[in-house]
Amino acid sequence: MERLEFRIFFIIFTALFLLDLFLVAAGRTQAFDMAVRDGIVGLREEALSTVFGAITFFGNPATMIALCVFIVILPSRMKIGLPVALMTAVGWLAHTLLKVIVARPRPDVEYWLVNESGYSFPSGHANASMIFLVALLILVGRVLILNYNKFAAVLLRIVFFVFATLIGLSRIYLGVHYFSDVFGGWMLAGMILILSFAFYENLWPSKWRVPRPVTSA
Repeated sequence: MERLEFRIFFIIFTALFLLDLFLVAAGRTQAFDMAVRDGIVGLREEALSTVFGAITFFGNPATMIALCVFIVILPSRMKIGLPVALMTAVGWLAHTLLKVIVARPRPDVEYWLVNESGYSFPSGHANASMIFLVALLILVGRVLILNYNKFAAVLLRIVFFVFATLIGLSRIYLGVHYFSDVFGGWMLAGMILILSFAFYENLWPSKWRVPRPVTSA
């Protein structure tokens, strides 16, 4: 990704996040959020609840910490593991601070299928899982492309991105977040990923960097 592209995407993600934040703070998303919630609640059934309960597990704080520790102890830790773990940690710090600042209450407990605590905006699961999985898919995808396995790289990127999206959506299905919380988490993740990869491409030591394939962003 070239510098101009970094800037354009950062501006887009930042603008969408700030718009979402403004609307949430002004109480302008409630009608839409509740309409989405009611529509999703209407889809609930036992098997689907089990699936989404399992999916949301991968965005839990303990799970994310365990995954970050796991990739940091792998042989590629300096090129992939440590950068991804640091990006995820930055995202976790950012959404934790924002939750305290915004202090938005969660949806009514009667809609919950899992127990949660703390504030609602932005969704930590949506934010941290998107950062972790997208950062990982970009760097591992580069390795696969450099080893002439472009098909595997494309497949991996699709699977990881879809899974990250499902983790965010699971929070709405389980009743512990509004759509605007999840959207805010995704936009915040986009901002952090762009800034993190700008740092990775320009300031991370070259010997610990996975080079960009000519055909890869």
